[in-house]
Amino acid sequence: MIASLKRTSALGVTLWLAVIALSAAADARQTALPNLPEVTTLPGDEVAHGGTLALEIDTRHFTLSVSNLQVRFQNRTFPASDHPSKPAGVFFGLVGIPLPSKAGRNILALEWTAAGRRHSKTVAFRTTEGRYRIDKITVDSGQVNLSKKDLARVKKEKQEIQHIYAEGSLVRLWHGRFQLPTGGEVTSPYGNKRMFNNQLRSFHRGVDFRAPAGTSVHAANSGIVRLAKNLFFSGNIAIVDHGTGIFTNYAHLSQLAVTPGQRIKKGQLVGLSGATGRVSGPHLHWGIKVNGVYVNPLQFIEVIASLVEP
Repeated sequence: MIASLKRTSALGVTLWLAVIALSAAADARQTALPNLPEVTTLPGDEVAHGGTLALEIDTRHFTLSVSNLQVRFQNRTFPASDHPSKPAGVFFGLVGIPLPSKAGRNILALEWTAAGRRHSKTVAFRTTEGRYRIDKITVDSGQVNLSKKDLARVKKEKQEIQHIYAEGSLVRLWHGRFQLPTGGEVTSPYGNKRMFNNQLRSFHRGVDFRAPAGTSVHAANSGIVRLAKNLFFSGNIAIVDHGTGIFTNYAHLSQLAVTPGQRIKKGQLVGLSGATGRVSGPHLHWGIKVNGVYVNPLQFIEVIASLVEP
């Protein structure tokens, strides 16, 4: 009987030690799990189609080091970058909302590596339909019903531009606010349907400014010129890479004042306005692309201002 009691006591001690070990292992696993980042969306949790949603991602309270922080939305994944105005450990990401797209609730994901494992957190926001009009534009018929030669040229130019946008700098080249490239009034806002010779050809993926031929056009922020040449639709155009997935373009220029590979500063002369390409008269077309999506330039300026000057 005594031997039986001893065996029972020994079994109890073993079970007790096993429980302690399991509890310690659970605590260790819990300690190894990373904290979730604190995320702020700018300008809020609602954005119109064609708008830009900015994310402020705070990881300063993490107990484990974080690496390879990325933002994933729809079929696009791009890295988050060091915040332009906040301390180390705070990052930002910019999400362009395609035009057109479905209104309603949307989900994006943050993904990062910690303790040798990938982790994620979802962020919900809503999109709304933008209020866009129709632009009726009359141009030469050859700019609407293209010849085989012109179609081949347009296809080649499209591939060239796609390559430029796919190879943008990951380093932030811009500083502070973005500024308007010229002082003229807006004659055609972003998002309008473009009816060329009564044929719907596209949505307006930029902003048109009233700019008589020869008006000075300036860089919206610092960056590197990736393209400066004549294209079939855009005429004389300059594309500037600002890093972190941001590009600006300046189209229909009468003269170009920059060359590919050139580093430029905010406010530097890019060229002079004109009427080259598919146009009905002189003006400036200004576009902005954010991580693969053409966005509303005027709303983008406001979002960046709230990011750099809270």
